[in-house]
Amino acid sequence: MIVEDGERLRIQGPITMESVGDLLDAGRALCGGTDCVTGRILDLSEADPVDSAALALVLAWMREVESRGGVVRIDGISGQLRSLAALYDIADLLPIGDAAA
Repeated sequence: MIVEDGERLRIQGPITMESVGDLLDAGRALCGGTDCVTGRILDLSEADPVDSAALALVLAWMREVESRGGVVRIDGISGQLRSLAALYDIADLLPIGDAAA
């Protein structure tokens, strides 16, 4: 589930292969086709469990925002997600705004 909380978009619950499609659709519906993520913080502190699908979701949102000239920041990234990003050698691509959750 995605919850709007001021400038934060909080992801609550699992980001796995089973849930990522629904989360991607929910994010697009929330934005209504506009650039709603730019200037916002993607908060993953309540996302659990996560697997490599979480990285795919974050990268997809980053591509969409960057294609419109915007930027996104990620907070609350777990140690598990950091480890996956390091494993896939993409940790430097993630705009992480805080320490590990």
